[in-house]
Amino acid sequence: MSIQNLTGDLHSILNSFLDLIGCDGGSIYTLEKNLQGESVLVFKAMITRSLGVEAVPTRLKSLVFRLDESSTVGRTGLQRQVYKEDGRLYQVTADQVPQSKVRSVIDIAMGYETQNLLSAPLLTPRGDLVGVIQLVNKIPGDLESEAIFDEKDERLCGIMSSQAALVIENSTLLVEQEKILDGFVNACVTAIEARDPVTSGHSQRVCDLSLNLAKSVNREEAGALGLIHFNETQMRELRYAAMLHDIGKISVKEDILKKEKKLYPWELHEIEMRFKLMKASYRLQYQGEGNQFELARKVKELEQAYQTILAANEPTVLPKDVSASILELTKLQVQVDENEVCCALHAHESDRLCISRGSLSREERDEIEKHVSFTYEILKMVPWSRGLEQVPVIAHRHHEKLDGTGYPMHVKGEEIPIQSRMLTITDIYDALTAKDRPYKAAVPIDKALAILEDEVKQGKLDGVLFKVFVNSKAYILPGVETSKVKKVA
Repeated sequence: MSIQNLTGDLHSILNSFLDLIGCDGGSIYTLEKNLQGESVLVFKAMITRSLGVEAVPTRLKSLVFRLDESSTVGRTGLQRQVYKEDGRLYQVTADQVPQSKVRSVIDIAMGYETQNLLSAPLLTPRGDLVGVIQLVNKIPGDLESEAIFDEKDERLCGIMSSQAALVIENSTLLVEQEKILDGFVNACVTAIEARDPVTSGHSQRVCDLSLNLAKSVNREEAGALGLIHFNETQMRELRYAAMLHDIGKISVKEDILKKEKKLYPWELHEIEMRFKLMKASYRLQYQGEGNQFELARKVKELEQAYQTILAANEPTVLPKDVSASILELTKLQVQVDENEVCCALHAHESDRLCISRGSLSREERDEIEKHVSFTYEILKMVPWSRGLEQVPVIAHRHHEKLDGTGYPMHVKGEEIPIQSRMLTITDIYDALTAKDRPYKAAVPIDKALAILEDEVKQGKLDGVLFKVFVNSKAYILPGVETSKVKKVA
């Protein structure tokens, strides 16, 4: 249920009233809270058949009425009574010609003249006010009948009003439920980004990119995608899955989640203190003028070794010669006491510094990858409403690859929903092009798309979806320069 569905329900209700009671037009005002928390009646539906009007005109959408005696709408809601007004709709002011009419704001805006009106509260069987309905300009049944609302119309309006109130209440509750769910999703994303501020904005960007891609798929008329169309509910399902695809990160250790370099800060600090200790030991060992040359050589050797460590600590692709140098440093030892030596690097530190790419060890990467399973465990506990049941599955499989090399389930091909395949493309694309990662530079768009294309050629990503992603420019977000990107054949 959405705002559009509620509008459709109100339109149907109003049409039913016009048909059964027989009048030219009408309007519905629903009870809502304004920014100050006051109950007000908001103009939500309007039909005027003689003018061909089927919706509230834009210029009238801002009309709001208080529950007071200043308007017929407000008085109806305040008193919860039916009001009929025939030929006495407009008050006469002292400075006007007697019997002239001060026309209503709505009539003036529409170029319309209200001759008579029936205004009724929309009350649920519990007596809760959900709105007000107004019917205008009664249509006579025949040439001999007078065009006025009578007691029969009042009774019929009262009977219909209670049924209409239930429909509006149910529709409103569904809209409010949708707002609550939206609020829950936004709160979860805020929680994710609070734990991992480095990737702040990632979830929203992946969501926007995924919806762009879904809209592009909907425009496809030929091929396999020509048979696929995401309706409003499915788009919402994709939106929630995209926004929450990383919610499982709340279960990952914060140190790993925020790790920017191969060594943790305290590990690098420990190595730095160790090198200072080794330098101090050399100075004690090589005292005297005759040893100054050898001391300088030893100190320089330590300084070069430390610079090698700093270079290897960066999360870039590690050259083989640097890796070999790191392994050699595990053999560099300095005697600091009679029976004690200090080693430049310990084995576990060397292992971390020899990570070939990125900042995470295999064990740490396994821990990060668990977030997908945690995402599924968290999302499946949510009582998703009808049409949204696949949110957990879509999010769960966004790291799977078509050839089974993805994770966590290593499923292949058709076992991966199309929405998950879309998320895989947009998630990788944003991770490559993001400019807010302190541990890596943003990859240019054309290079990022080339990396994705290579994954397609390896049979890992959906080539049909990737082609649509590129050719429709679904990757475009506000402020993105795309002039250099070529279409995919």
